[in-house]
Amino acid sequence: MTDIRQVLAGNMKKYRKIQKISQEKLAEKISTAPNYIAMIEVGKKFPSAGMLERIAMALNIDTPELFTTSSVTIMHNNKSIEHMYQEVLLEFKQFEKLITEKIKQLQ
Repeated sequence: MTDIRQVLAGNMKKYRKIQKISQEKLAEKISTAPNYIAMIEVGKKFPSAGMLERIAMALNIDTPELFTTSSVTIMHNNKSIEHMYQEVLLEFKQFEKLITEKIKQLQ
């Protein structure tokens, strides 16, 4: 397995776990087979540029983050700062959706 495949495999799995979604759910979100996700996560397959974009969108990250290497993970109460950021971002998006719906109801 080449280094880029290892980085992609590790990051994809990391961000999928941060989002608390299974390989099956990710596959469903991007209209592919769960075994394809598994093969990417073990480095046996390398997705096309279009598929990389779909994966990143489904994981709520920018595509380059799939290839970012980081040797330091800051931990706080057994959660990485990145994980906490992703949780806050997800909550914000849910709140934003709720506010948008409320505004539409008032109009």
